[in-house]
Amino acid sequence: MGERHKNIKPINDLVVKKIFRNEEVALQFVKDIFDLPAKSAKLIEGNQIFTANSNVASDFNIAVDILVELDNHAQVIIEVQLAKQVFFINRIWAYLCKQVNDNIEKLKQNEDEKLAIYKKLPPVYVAAIVDQNYFDGDEAISTFLIKEESRNTELKMYVDSNTKKMPLLKIVFLELKKYKESLNNDYKKIRWLEFFGNKQYTSEPDDVLVQADNLLNLRNWSKEEKLMYDEITRQQDHYWASLAYAQEEARATGLAEGRAEGRAEGRAEGRAEERLDILINLLKDGYISPEVVAEKLNISVDELDKYL
Repeated sequence: MGERHKNIKPINDLVVKKIFRNEEVALQFVKDIFDLPAKSAKLIEGNQIFTANSNVASDFNIAVDILVELDNHAQVIIEVQLAKQVFFINRIWAYLCKQVNDNIEKLKQNEDEKLAIYKKLPPVYVAAIVDQNYFDGDEAISTFLIKEESRNTELKMYVDSNTKKMPLLKIVFLELKKYKESLNNDYKKIRWLEFFGNKQYTSEPDDVLVQADNLLNLRNWSKEEKLMYDEITRQQDHYWASLAYAQEEARATGLAEGRAEGRAEGRAEGRAEERLDILINLLKDGYISPEVVAEKLNISVDELDKYL
């Protein structure tokens, strides 16, 4: 089965933010993925989009930052990741913790009673839509909760006037490359794998999904949006091409060793420095671990500090 849309990638930064600015689409996505009872959703963050002359290489670490707030007080962070990063899960945890802390600080400013802060503190969840696989196995949708180790009892919390407890923590990964037509998950969830993976729908889409699909139709975009999308796509293609080259260089062994005898020593040292720069940059961007870099450079992890 071919792609639904030939000229657009649904998990591009600009496209994702355009999709979730539609609060009806955002609400349905959150309800489907998290099984949350909610009647409305409000986009709190997610309007910030790259400018045409932005530095994708440095900006890309914060490419998507979407925060949706539901009428039942829950907040959902939606993150999209195109390339696999070693520290992506750490980054998700940092985003989640920061949002909880920000909520506490806001409540401190608005609430006189200290107990009211804890009463009104909302749960924060994360949806991670990833274009590369992070977990073993064939499951395309992975849901993580906090549960008691031996009894498997889920940890929940009350929020304000809600009579039902809500999960204290919920992180859902949608691994797009694991999508298969034969997946047995609830189709309300599967259809979002099809949507963001740009697959043909295996069931008739409802009105909300049709509405979301219409947002992917470039004919409905303004001239400014089209120009921005073209420029961002060009920059990102260049970035990924450069990264792929750097990763290939980093994997190659002996960039500075095993060269033909007689080459100038200075040239060999220059290539060794180039290899070092590539490895350090990949480490800083989270694409390889400190252990891998240390092994490549034949040094200890502690010795890496002098290069960072």
